[in-house]
Amino acid sequence: MPITNRSQAKEPGWGQVREALTSFKGDVVKVEFGMWGGGLVNDTGKPVPPKEFMEVSCTNVEVLESSEPLGMDIEGGDFSFRINCSDYKGSFWVEDFLASADRAKVLIPDGLIDKRVTWKKATRSYTLRNRGEVKSTNFIIDKVEEITGLAEVPDEPAKVTTENDPMLIACELALGKTETQFRAAVSVHPKFVGSPLLPLAKAGAITASLVAQGQLVEVQEGTKKVYRRPE
Repeated sequence: MPITNRSQAKEPGWGQVREALTSFKGDVVKVEFGMWGGGLVNDTGKPVPPKEFMEVSCTNVEVLESSEPLGMDIEGGDFSFRINCSDYKGSFWVEDFLASADRAKVLIPDGLIDKRVTWKKATRSYTLRNRGEVKSTNFIIDKVEEITGLAEVPDEPAKVTTENDPMLIACELALGKTETQFRAAVSVHPKFVGSPLLPLAKAGAITASLVAQGQLVEVQEGTKKVYRRPE
């Protein structure tokens, strides 16, 4: 039966995902500050300054909680969100987000990058003179973990082995992972950071080559396609 009340209408696509998603884990690959707005005037004719925001980009997402089924499948994939920044006490940025960073003992923004972070939604209510009560809802930090499962590479020269050959390392990293999960893992591996092979890996050329050579196969497991060794 169709809805008959406009308030029941749902957001499409990413809007619905951001609205319904209430808790998730993700490997943070990028944190950037930016600005939006500016150039407008308020009711008094004075210019409105641009507002700052922080955008967090995650990959290898694990959905923990949602208020309703998500309209898009982001499990194992990418997800990003923005948080408006403020210099004022009482704001969501200061009282909720920065407070959660203090509890997790991480510095913003660098302390989040290359970490696996559990995010959860929080809501703060305000009373504004012209608008009455308004609410601000966004993600805050629940837990910060190191990204595990990455092979260590010895410093000293050695014969070609799984530990020092980039293609063999890539093959080991890909096992049991989706393409998106592999790209997240290879982007923080010390053998690939700063290497000319990294752009190839992030473009899918490395796994494509390993599949073509018969060192990997991509198999369907549930709702995901992951890499395995050929049987």
